[in-house]
Amino acid sequence: MTAPDFDLIVVGAGSAGSVVAARAAARGRRVLLLEAGPDQRPPGEPNPLRDGTRLILDGFNWDYLANLRTGGGRGSGRALWERFPYRLGKVVGGSSAVNGVVAMRALPRDFDDWVKLGNPDWSWDRVLPFFRTAETDLDFPGGPSHGDRGPIPVRRPSGGELHSLELAFWRECTRMGLPEVPDLNDGTECGVGAVPANAVGGERMDTAATYLADARTYPGFELRTGRRCSRVVLAGRRAVGVEVLEPGGGTTTVRAPEVVLSAGAIGSPVILQRSGIGPANRCAAAGAEPVADLPGVGQNLADHPSVVIWAKPVDGLCRTGVPWRQVAARVSSGVADDGADLQVWLLNNVPNAAIPGFADRLDWPMVVGISVMLLRPGARGCVYPGGADPAAPPVIHLGFGSADGDVERLAHGVRLAWRVLRSPVFAESLEQVQLWSDRIVTDDRLLRGAVRNVMSPGWHAVGSARMGPDTDPMAVVDQDCRVRGIDGLRVVDASVFPTMPSAPTNLTTLMLAEKIASGMEG
Repeated sequence: MTAPDFDLIVVGAGSAGSVVAARAAARGRRVLLLEAGPDQRPPGEPNPLRDGTRLILDGFNWDYLANLRTGGGRGSGRALWERFPYRLGKVVGGSSAVNGVVAMRALPRDFDDWVKLGNPDWSWDRVLPFFRTAETDLDFPGGPSHGDRGPIPVRRPSGGELHSLELAFWRECTRMGLPEVPDLNDGTECGVGAVPANAVGGERMDTAATYLADARTYPGFELRTGRRCSRVVLAGRRAVGVEVLEPGGGTTTVRAPEVVLSAGAIGSPVILQRSGIGPANRCAAAGAEPVADLPGVGQNLADHPSVVIWAKPVDGLCRTGVPWRQVAARVSSGVADDGADLQVWLLNNVPNAAIPGFADRLDWPMVVGISVMLLRPGARGCVYPGGADPAAPPVIHLGFGSADGDVERLAHGVRLAWRVLRSPVFAESLEQVQLWSDRIVTDDRLLRGAVRNVMSPGWHAVGSARMGPDTDPMAVVDQDCRVRGIDGLRVVDASVFPTMPSAPTNLTTLMLAEKIASGMEG
C-alpha cells in the first residue's frame, strides 16, 4: 500500500478550510491545504484585498453565473437578471478575502431549527463557545457572550465614525419604533445598530491574515495554490486522497487517510458528485461511477435574496475609501409570527463599478442604496457539475421567486425601506432614484412583480450538502460533518448548514469550522 503523503488534506483555503488546516497543523499533524486561486501578497507589500471598505469582484473570484429563477417569460414575470454574476472568493482566504467584512452571528432561533431537524449537537448553547473561540470582540471583550483571544477581531463603528446618511437611517428606524441594539451579536432579533465588522482601521482581517499567519510557520503545514481538486480518490468506500489539476496541465494524486472538503456550498457538492458521491444520475453525467447514492448532494441550495433600491447622492456627499455598510436593522415583515425575518441595510459610499452590471446602465459615479435582505428564505435550488470536464463551470440554480412567501416578505421590507428613503433627510440628500416610484411601491401587484424581477443573491450560498440524522434521506453529512457511507471524508463549510442563517454567513462558517476542528483527531 502506498504510504500517505500527509495526515490530512483540506481542499479550499477559504473561511472554513483555513480554520481546519490551521488548527490541525497546530496540533502537529502533517497538513496539505489546497487552493484553486492564488496566494495573497506577503505582509508589507501592496495588497488590494486588505481594503475592508469594499467588495472585491474582479481578479480573485470564481466567475460563475447563477440562474436566479426557474421558468421565466412574460406570463411569470421575467427577471431583470436571469443569469447573475456569482463572484465567490478564489484566493487564499476565500470569500472572507473578498466579502463585505460583516461579522454578524446567526440568531439563536436558527440553531433551534437545526436541532429540530435532528442535530442536537448544534444548539445555541453548544455553538456559542465556538463563536467566542473564533473572535476577539474589541467592544465587548470577555464575558459569557464574546471572546477576547480569538484570531478574528470584531468591532463596531462608534457614533463619531458614522456618515450623516447612516445617522439619518438610524434615526428613521427608531422613529418607526425599532429599539436601538448596542450589540447585534447578542441574540436580539429586532432592532437597529452598528454593524460588527472584522476590519480594524479599514483593514480586512480575513482568514489569510489571521488563522493562516501562524499556520505558515508550522513545520507540518503546506499550502499549494493554483491547484484545483477534481475529485476525491476512493478505495472502496474510504477516502485515500485527492486528484489535483496542476497549473501547467495534467493531474497528480496526493494521498492522506483523511480528507476535508471546504470548497464552499458550490464547490464541495460538485467535487462530491465528480467523485461518485451524490445522486447517481448526476455522478454519471459528470463522468464518475456512482459509489454512494446520496440524493441530497447538490440539493437544498439556498441564498439570501435581496432587493436594493439604488439612488444617486448629491455631489460631494459620498466618497470612496469609506466603509460602506455600517448600520443595519433587523425587522419583522409581519407576514407571520416569525420574529425578525428581514435585514435592512444602508449601503453608502458605493462606487458605481462595485455593482454588477450597474455601470453599463447609468453613469452615476457614486450610489447610495437601501437593501432589504430576506433572512430565512423558503426558496431552494441546486448545483451540479456542468459536464464531464472537471474544468467546466458548475450549473447553479437558486430558484428565487419559487416561494410566494419570500416575495410577500420582501415586498413588506421594500415598503419599509421606501419610507426611509422618502424621509426629509434622505429626500434632500438624493437626486434621483433608480427604477422605483411611489406608484410601484403602493400598488400590491406592481410591487410584487418588481420584487420578483429585481431580487438578487447575497453570495451567501449554503445547504447543498446538508447535515442531518440517518432518518433524513436528504442528509449528506452527520453532526460531525462526516460524509455518510464514506470513511475518512468530511465536508466542513456552509454547504452543511441545514437552514439559512439569519445573517451573512462568514462568521457562522468560522464557528462551524472551529467546532469541527476541535473534535478532529490529532
